Amino acid sequence: MSASTAHIGGYEAASSESLRERPRRALPLQPDLLQKFYVLMRQSAPLLAIVSLWIGPKWQNPEQFGHLMAVPFTIRHVLIVLVLMMAWFQVFKLRNAAEGRNSPRLRFITSQITGVLTATAACTAILLGGRVILRHPGLTNLSLTGFALRCSAIGVACVLTGAVLYSVAYYVSRPKLYLIVGSRKKAIAAYKRLQHRGAHRGHVLGFLDPDHSHAKYLPSDYLGSIDKLESILMWQPVDMVYLALPLNSHYQTVQEAIRICERIGVEYSFSADVFETRLSRASRFPLKQVRGFVYHVAHEDYEILLKRAVDLLVATLLLCLLSPLMLTIALAVKLTSSGPVFFTQERYGRNRRRFRIYKFRSMVADAEGLMNSIESLNEAQGPIFKIRKDPRITKVGRLLRRMSLDELPQLFNVITGDMSLVGPRPMSLRDVQRFSEGSLMRRFSVMPGITGLWQVSGRSNTDFDTWIRLDLQYIDQWSPGLDFRILLRTIPAVLSGRGAV
Repeated sequence: MSASTAHIGGYEAASSESLRERPRRALPLQPDLLQKFYVLMRQSAPLLAIVSLWIGPKWQNPEQFGHLMAVPFTIRHVLIVLVLMMAWFQVFKLRNAAEGRNSPRLRFITSQITGVLTATAACTAILLGGRVILRHPGLTNLSLTGFALRCSAIGVACVLTGAVLYSVAYYVSRPKLYLIVGSRKKAIAAYKRLQHRGAHRGHVLGFLDPDHSHAKYLPSDYLGSIDKLESILMWQPVDMVYLALPLNSHYQTVQEAIRICERIGVEYSFSADVFETRLSRASRFPLKQVRGFVYHVAHEDYEILLKRAVDLLVATLLLCLLSPLMLTIALAVKLTSSGPVFFTQERYGRNRRRFRIYKFRSMVADAEGLMNSIESLNEAQGPIFKIRKDPRITKVGRLLRRMSLDELPQLFNVITGDMSLVGPRPMSLRDVQRFSEGSLMRRFSVMPGITGLWQVSGRSNTDFDTWIRLDLQYIDQWSPGLDFRILLRTIPAVLSGRGAV
């Protein structure tokens, strides 16, 4: 049974309703990214133990901290640290291979703590051997005992901290929405795993397959043939497409699905079990729960953690520093025009998920209701709506817009995880629904921002095509350094009021 567009929309509405029962906003950090950060943090235990031993005696005499940098370091010291960290890493590598990656959580934590103790013993043995061979005067029994105790404590703390962070991310994050291409054994197995297990658990929107003969056996809706993939991805907030078609008979179909996902900016995954095997088994899978490889269209690495940390820190500081100004603006808006202080509107965010954006109201209270009556005055090219002398803007609102002060409440959107400080601007439902090309949707593959390349390149003075080109350029060339340069360029752009409407 093929699902209609109305049916898909109804499913999304029901899915969104069920998601409201969970915490309102998802953690912007994926659990698998937190796990990578935890692995990196855990590997640093020997280094942190040595550093703590180095600065430990100085805590009693703070005035000696100035002499810390005077301690001579040799290549031998560096080599010892590298050998210890390599030994630590190898112990955990063997531990993970022996225990497997899908162990129950308690068993996994127990295994990791056992790995900490085993690795500590190995590192201590290496230091003991180094004392015998090198006759290093600093490697005394007391220092070796201190290293073993601190290394064990730091390693266990890393394991427990990682487990807590992962659990918080798992239970607070919004379940992902998947679309499976395929309808046979591998597709059904992926459905069962995605529904219930691991960091990638979530809801499956349905199945697409050129062959509808297996539709009646599917555990979820059959949405039609592969030719519906692009339209579904354009208008549904799908987080990932899982490709479960056999490559030997559907190579061109899989290739076309990949092109569609890349054009729209949706992550996709395909099964690692490309060939049927009887005796051999794969040992590792980047997407553990469904045995597949995930391809991202936007950056997904440790630097995203840094971006989110900067967002939270800077947004919190700005809210504290600018609270008197924001209070003054709120009073000015309330006293000079009737209506609420804040303007809220649904916008499209990452992966085309809707959220409510906050701004100081700069127009009359019924501005959205008046939209139809002034559509003919639109001066912008493409699907966007811009009027240089919009009659709906209030006198205070015009000043707020010129200085971009109406955007300040979006700092709350940054803290809640709907937005970032830097990124493509979130677009209204009215504008996005007028998109005619799937490639325009790729701008929603990252978190939207308060400022971006468009804002520092002329804002309303640029046409729609340039706006989209700058957004895609930002996505493809993103780095922490680019965010920093955009933030610096935002200050003179705001002060000059260049391109403001």
